Parts: sequence; C-alpha cells; structure tokens
Amino acid sequence: MRTPPIILIPGGPRAVLLIRMAYEEEGLPCPPIDERAVATRLLFPRSFVEAVNEMPNDKIHDYCFMGGLYRADTYASRRWILDFARDRFTERSHLLISDGQEQHATLGSFDHTGSAQSVFVPRDLPEHERAYFNPPYFETLRHSEFTLCPAGDLPWSMRFFEAIMCRSIPVVADRQHTGRNSLERGIGYGVELRDHQHRYREDIVEENFQLFLKYQTLISPSSRM
Repeated sequence: MRTPPIILIPGGPRAVLLIRMAYEEEGLPCPPIDERAVATRLLFPRSFVEAVNEMPNDKIHDYCFMGGLYRADTYASRRWILDFARDRFTERSHLLISDGQEQHATLGSFDHTGSAQSVFVPRDLPEHERAYFNPPYFETLRHSEFTLCPAGDLPWSMRFFEAIMCRSIPVVADRQHTGRNSLERGIGYGVELRDHQHRYREDIVEENFQLFLKYQTLISPSSRM
C-alpha cells in the first residue's frame, strides 16, 4: 500500500517521521497532508511523551540550551544565547553548543560544550533515522525550569515543542518563534521573552503540557497523562 504523502511548509524529515509515528502508534491511518493547501500542526508520538514522563522531573537546572549556534545559517538568530548565558546562567544552568568548538570560548562552569555525546543533530543522520529519541537531551530539558528556544535557519525550532513536552518553559526572542504557522502559534502556550524577568510557575508548565497533549499528539482524552 502506498504511503500517503506529507508535505510540510516549513518542515523537514524529522517532523514528517514524527507525524507518521504518531498515527502508527495509535493504530490510525495517516492521512495525506499537504500544507500547500491546508496548514496543520506538528504531532509527536505517544512513545516520546511516555518516555519523557518516566524521567525524573526535579528541576536541577534553571536554564538550559543544547544545540547548534555557529553555523552561518543559524548564527544571526542565535547569537543572543551567548550574551544571555553570560548575564543569566548560573552554576545550576546547562549549556552545550554542538558546533564550532574550535571558536567557542568556555563561558563558565555551566558550559559543557565539547560533550557531544549528549547532543543529537538530526541533519547529521540519514533521513530515515532522524526520529531518534535521545535520552540525555530530553533528560536535560526535563530537569530545566527554562529552555532557550531560539529560531534556527527558520523562525521556529522543534526544541520549542520538545521543551513544553518536558514541562520546561520556553524562552524566545519573539512570539513569532512559537510555531511554524498561525495554527501552532495560536495554541496559546505560555512562554517567556528573553528580555523579561523569568519566574517558573508549575501551573503554566502543566497548562502548556495539557495543550500539547490536546493539539500536538493523538493521545485520546481518556488516556491523557
């Protein structure tokens, strides 16, 4: 049987694989999706949500960021991370930049750049392997009160939704960075802007998580976490 096409704008192989997994794990047929005609929301599979929920949720980090920074197509939108880390990161924070180690100057005891074994870079893998669930990455998000979620080569990143799934509050430079399209940006997630003072609130975290289950998974209301 021919696999229905999924065309996301913007999107990529990882997003497509996760949508297919979401339908497969619920025993549902995946419909054809073509965002050239109708926008949709990204979906995450049940296995990711369950794996994250089994991880400890003690908030040992105040802030975290793990990912690329120095590539030419991302540096302009992510360089604010460096000043933010210098100003606000503490001994409780966790920073791990996955590229440009040769030009990166360590920013403090919180800077774990160079420990690449805990970084998952989807673009470095064949397309069919990009839905990999990387436990060290998600464990750090799960342990963090706030996760920096800068734009990448596009004005959004998968990290934004992953942070919400892990019950971490996203920190963004602009509210336009909270989704790929108006449907995702309209979900109404509680976020913090990078220039504001930040206060961790468990009610915001839980509300975000319930919105995530409702709009970005296929998990039925009767089996919600």
